Amino acid sequence: LEMLRTSGLDGQDLVASVLQIAQVVEKTMDGTSGALYSIWFNALAAGLANTSTATSSTSPSPSLWAQALEHALRVLYDYTAARRPSRTLIDPLAAFTETFAASKGTGLDSAIQAAAEASEKTKNLVAQAGRAAYVDRAGLQEAQVPDPGAFGVVTILKGIQSSL
Repeated sequence: LEMLRTSGLDGQDLVASVLQIAQVVEKTMDGTSGALYSIWFNALAAGLANTSTATSSTSPSPSLWAQALEHALRVLYDYTAARRPSRTLIDPLAAFTETFAASKGTGLDSAIQAAAEASEKTKNLVAQAGRAAYVDRAGLQEAQVPDPGAFGVVTILKGIQSSL
């Protein structure tokens, strides 16, 4: 947020803007989530750079966004063993990406809904990765709260959706 207040993202160069977000995340966000987000944003920028319109004044088509998101998820999978269902941020991120890609980028609302449902399902999952794998299972089940990382992904996606 501080980066947005001070230097902002001008949006003129989409790849540079995504890379700027990746740098902020890398420098300011601690823990495994910060590392995963940084990897993901860098990979998203690379995926966008592979499109012919990413650095022009024309925004990439929804289909090209879908391809870039799939690329980012594949790269992220090189760095984490977490896969759905794992009770991690991967659950909603993968659900979002897969649903968005299946619609060839035309189903943003349904992709965000899929992410929200995946996050909600983490309430009942046994953690396969992340910090929840080291926490008392019974306590997590009793608390009936979604994984914080999963909840965060959905919050970010809904924020993007509301700004469009």
